[in-house]
Amino acid sequence: MNDTGGHQTVTEPPYRQHWKPPEGEELVTRGRVAFATGTAGRVEGRRWFRDPERRDIQGELIGWPAGPSYRRRSWFERFVWDGLVAILVLLLTLVFALLGGSPGQPEGLGRSEDPENEEKDFPVLWAAPGTIARTLPWQLDPARLPDTDVTELVLTDRRLLVLGGLKDPRNPWEEVLWETDRSTVAAIERRPFSVGQRNFRITFTDGSWCRLTSLEGEALLGHLTAA
Repeated sequence: MNDTGGHQTVTEPPYRQHWKPPEGEELVTRGRVAFATGTAGRVEGRRWFRDPERRDIQGELIGWPAGPSYRRRSWFERFVWDGLVAILVLLLTLVFALLGGSPGQPEGLGRSEDPENEEKDFPVLWAAPGTIARTLPWQLDPARLPDTDVTELVLTDRRLLVLGGLKDPRNPWEEVLWETDRSTVAAIERRPFSVGQRNFRITFTDGSWCRLTSLEGEALLGHLTAA
């Protein structure tokens, strides 16, 4: 709060505004993201946080609040659920056919390039102790993030960042939750085995990686994977 000629003006903190790169740093792309969610069989609706020995490490991640613990769906659960879905799709198809319309088709999955981590298991964080991926913020997890909040991934010519903000456009605050030098990013690759092919993996130079999904589709993915 500043005093200017007897009149007081309120100066908002720096985070109470849309984030912009400092002078001399160029923005490449930015968009809303979250940790991905499994879509196939036994891992549908689930995600895990693993080390290279495939142990669950979410309890070891510093500063993370408690979150849900998932188990893979049993073959029986998968059989029953997939059977019900197939019956529902068939019924909808018949109903729309009688009405002269079409139920439409959901966005399909691409071919799995990594069944071990996409069908049998679904890690969205793969990180040994002391690696970069272990430092990612918990806000990227949809199961932990409040419904009022959003997370954005930002790529500049110097850095990769994660921003936190609010969905409410009337309160456009944003803060930096995490950042790393761009030199620590080894690769950003699209993962075709995902709904709408919106998933991508960021691999860091220390071998750790994370699997995210773009909530804005191609608008973000095209720039990330081309950078």
